[in-house]
Amino acid sequence: MTAVDNPGKVVLITGGRRVGSVLAKQLAASGWRVAMTYRESREAIERAVAAVEAAGSEGLAVAADLTDPAQADEAVEATIRRFGRIDALVNMASVYKKTPLAELKPSDFEAMIAANLAAPYHAAIAAARRMSDQTAVDGIKGKIVFLGDWATERPHKDYLPYLAAKGGMTTLAMALAVELAPYIPVATIQPAMIEPPPDFNDDDKQAVIDATPLRRLGSPDDVNRLIAYLLDGTNFVTGVCYRVDGGRFLGEG
Repeated sequence: MTAVDNPGKVVLITGGRRVGSVLAKQLAASGWRVAMTYRESREAIERAVAAVEAAGSEGLAVAADLTDPAQADEAVEATIRRFGRIDALVNMASVYKKTPLAELKPSDFEAMIAANLAAPYHAAIAAARRMSDQTAVDGIKGKIVFLGDWATERPHKDYLPYLAAKGGMTTLAMALAVELAPYIPVATIQPAMIEPPPDFNDDDKQAVIDATPLRRLGSPDDVNRLIAYLLDGTNFVTGVCYRVDGGRFLGEG
């Protein structure tokens, strides 16, 4: 889809300094104007915004701690002040942390709920309220996409607070799809590993590959092509979860 086909729609991407940065550039090339939030990764997000502008579109970097509802609301307001509207929210901001049961602390649960459930909740509510006030185009006032995790449906060990939070987010997305119909479609994408965490060594990476029926790690494009389809390719999808996991859910590993 070209910029002519998609004149000036506006997307807010929360976090996503790696996969989201690639998405921002791809959407900019197809005509989207792109706002991105950051909490600690200012330089990475500003580089992504610069790439958006280099692609011929408009970009905006917004500092926000989305666990604070007021800051989530302000991130949406800043996007609208700059671009005049918000057509899509892609909730990518996430924290992934190994927490073995024997070492669990109450703060682990609180941190994972804040980052992986409260933050996307506050961002989605803020965006949905403003989308609802907009004029519908082709029957749609806006779209929301969440990035979940395939393992919430087949949990593995050592990530209990993280998986509890991500599972709650999946339910949140389905409930929002009901609340926001018929004007705001909501979908969830559940990737397997796209880019290994910094603490993964070569053996850790190989173990993931061995447990994946398609025998490779995912790439940002594997996720971002689906996001682009949901934003530009269809207006008839809501309340769904798509696994982009190379077959991990099948249980081979």
